[in-house]
This record gives sequence, C-alpha cells and structure tokens, in this order.
Amino acid sequence: MFNSIDQHRLTTDSKTRYSFALAQNSVRRVFSKDALYFAFVANVLPSIPFFVLAYYVCVPRLLVILLYFLLAVISMHINVFVLVLLAGLIAFLDVVLVVSEIYRLSPALVIDSIKYSTSLDVFSFASYILLAVSVLVCVGLYVFELARNRQTFKKVSLLPVTLLCGVVLGLDVYLLSMSSQKVLVRYQWDQTEFSSAINQTDLSPSARSEPGENVLVVMVEGMGAFADPEHQSLLWDVFKTPEVEAGFEIRTGTSPYFGSTTSAESRELCGRWGDYTDYLKDTNYDCLPARFAAMGYETAAFHAFTGEFFDRDDWFPHIGFQNLFFAEQLKEDPTITSGKTCGLTFDGLCDLEVANVVENWLTNREESPRFAYWLTLNTHLPLERNLATPRLDCEAGGPFDNWDVCTMTEMWIDVMHRVREIASNPDLEDTQILVVGDHHPPVLSRRGRLQFASGEVAWLHLKPKTGNTVQRTASVTVEKAH
Repeated sequence: MFNSIDQHRLTTDSKTRYSFALAQNSVRRVFSKDALYFAFVANVLPSIPFFVLAYYVCVPRLLVILLYFLLAVISMHINVFVLVLLAGLIAFLDVVLVVSEIYRLSPALVIDSIKYSTSLDVFSFASYILLAVSVLVCVGLYVFELARNRQTFKKVSLLPVTLLCGVVLGLDVYLLSMSSQKVLVRYQWDQTEFSSAINQTDLSPSARSEPGENVLVVMVEGMGAFADPEHQSLLWDVFKTPEVEAGFEIRTGTSPYFGSTTSAESRELCGRWGDYTDYLKDTNYDCLPARFAAMGYETAAFHAFTGEFFDRDDWFPHIGFQNLFFAEQLKEDPTITSGKTCGLTFDGLCDLEVANVVENWLTNREESPRFAYWLTLNTHLPLERNLATPRLDCEAGGPFDNWDVCTMTEMWIDVMHRVREIASNPDLEDTQILVVGDHHPPVLSRRGRLQFASGEVAWLHLKPKTGNTVQRTASVTVEKAH
C-alpha cells in the first residue's frame, strides 16, 4: 500500500503530466499546421521573387511586407473581389518601390514613367520576363490560398503569422544593412550641399576666359566613379596621348549624384538638384544652355533615343537648347548610314554614330561659337552583346570579375576614344570638353555594385591651353568600335 507521501507524490506527478499535456495541446493548437501555413501564405509566398532577387540586390520592402500581412489577416472578412483588388494594388506598389530603388527614381517618377513604356522593349531581356511572371504567379497563389482557405484560416491563432511577419521584417532590415547594399540608398537632396562637374570646372559663360571657344558636354549613361583608381584609369588613360596633353589641360574628379539621368541633367545643365518634372512649365529657366545662348552661342542637344522619352523634346527648349537632335531627327542625318540600332530595352541609334553628328556640328560652325550636349544611350542595362570593342576579356569577367561592369567599361572606353578623336580633329576650333557620368549603373550583382564609389560620379575636363594652338593632325590613329 502507498503511504501518504507516495500518494501525494503520485498526485503531484499526475498534475504535472496533465499540465504539461495541456501546454503541449495549447502549443499544437497555436502552432497548428493550418496556422503555420497561414503564416507562410501571408508573409512568404508573395515575397518569394524578391527573396530570390535579394541574392543580387536587396531593396527596402518594409511597407509592402506589412501590407501583405495585414491584408492576409483581414482577408477572411472581406469580399474576394476586394481581396484581389487590394492584393493587386500592393503588388503594384511593391514593384514600383523596387524599381524606384534600383533605378534611382522617386516612386512618383516611376509611376509617371509608365506612360513611356511603349518606347521601351521591356521584354527583350529574359530576366525582366522571369521577374514579372514570378511576381504574378506568387501574388496570384497568395490570393488563391487566402480565398480557398478563408474558413480554415479564420479559426487559427494569429501568433505564428505575427511572429513570422516580425522575422521577415527583421530580415529585410538586416539585408539592407549589408555594406554591398549601401550604394542603393537614395539620400535626400536637401541633406547634401550642391556640387556638380560644371561648377567644379568653372565651365560657365561668366567664368570662361575665352568666350569664343566651343563647349561640349558629354554625359555618359550609367558611368559612376570606380572605387579602384586603376579601374578608373582604364577610361581616363585614353586621353593620355602626346597630342591631347600638348593641347589641353586635363583635370579629373568626382561629384555627388542623386536620382537618375534627368536628375543628372538638372545637376549639370541647370545647377540644382531636381529632375525633368521641374522644367515642364512653359517658361524659360536659367540653365547653362540658356546662358550660352544669351552670349551668342548656338546650342544643341544630341541623344540616340526618342525625344518623347521623359519629355525631353518639350523641356529641353525651356532650358535653352535651340537645336534638338534626337532619334527622330538623327535618322535623317546623312552621317547615320549603317541603318542599325543598338541596345535591348533601350533600343535606339548607336552612340558611336551619333558621335559623328556631334563632331560634324561642332566643326561646321560659321560665326557663332557652339555649345553641344551629348547624352549617350547604349550602356543602359540590359546590355547588348558584341556591341563594344573587345579590350578587357569580358567573357571571362575581365578585371572586374563581372560581365556587365566589364562590358559597360568597354563601351565607355569606346566613347572616350570618340571624344578624344573629336578633341584631336584638326578642323575643330578650340573647344572645352567635359565628360561626366549621370549615376551609378544599376547592376544587380553585389560584386558589380561594389566596383563603384558610393554616391559619386566621375568627370574629366579638357581645357585648351592658353596661347597654345593645338597641333591636330588629320592622320589621327582611330580605334573603331565594332
């Protein structure tokens, strides 16, 4: 027979086992298969394409992660049509924010840019198609599973879905804190003192000592500032020839950038942080082309893409350009003879052919000096293969161990050679030349992004030496691109 002590111990053990069993059952109910599946659907399923993309580039998605979570929680209590509509709006916002960070456009500009999508061959790049299909499929499954299991999910505990939402949010913050992501952070314009290559080189009508000189500004698409000086020298060493060094003072440097290409045009041409929407009003703006025009210069802008893109054919005259040479006008130029186009998504004329038009326009001046602005095109990502002159063994990764960065560099080198040829043209009167990047290239790989100094673009300035007529020869050795 049990004594009283044994009976008490048995009663205590039974209560403990019973309490433990109750706790186990509670945990099983809270973390049931249905509850865990609901947590997966709400927090993971619609974000799978971006989790995969995070291997290459991570962008802040805290807002949309929270919105997907909240929509899942209320999905059991709303009409399916409303669920589909709200999920579509969140997915649209998700894509807008991702594109905004990668291409350095404000969300408002991304939405505004949709009207230009007909000018782009968006589906010329397989990765774009894959990402679009993946987002559509995952968000579609998210809606389908929420609608199909709404009665089941209505009964589950919200603790697992809430905990997993916190984990996903924390993971997003952690990935953004990685050093290789910092180049994608968009700083506020008003937090940095304004600077540009134009004001660093005093390339303005009031500061120039030789008012009769031509001026050429070349803005190179996607050309940031290399973090490694040896990589930067691949571009600038093109100008280290006896002829160029005898005729020009050569300066190089970097300047900060914000935004995308039209923000760079505001920076260099108008001397302020901004973008193209700041110049759409039908008025005249105090910008560099207008200042040169007021001094008797003839001004012109050249670009291998359509002038309708970002409304350049509308606002360029507002800032002082008297002559516009976009794809629509350049196609009629007799020096554009190949009939070929270059680029994939941004399928336009070839930069090296547009360079011929720029060169001819500068050398055929009569009385008035000329101000020319040339915006290059072909280094827009994604890149077309076999377009650049092969110099760096890019198929093996080249000096960057990255095909995109290597190929872009080869194409930038081609542009540098053409600028050098323009500077060396014996028929060209003295001309100041500024070559400057617009922004970092939005390469997706972490290794590729780390090749560039954060938040800076590089520039090179050629200024004719005072009292020294450049002895240009017609027999300049020309290294032609394919």
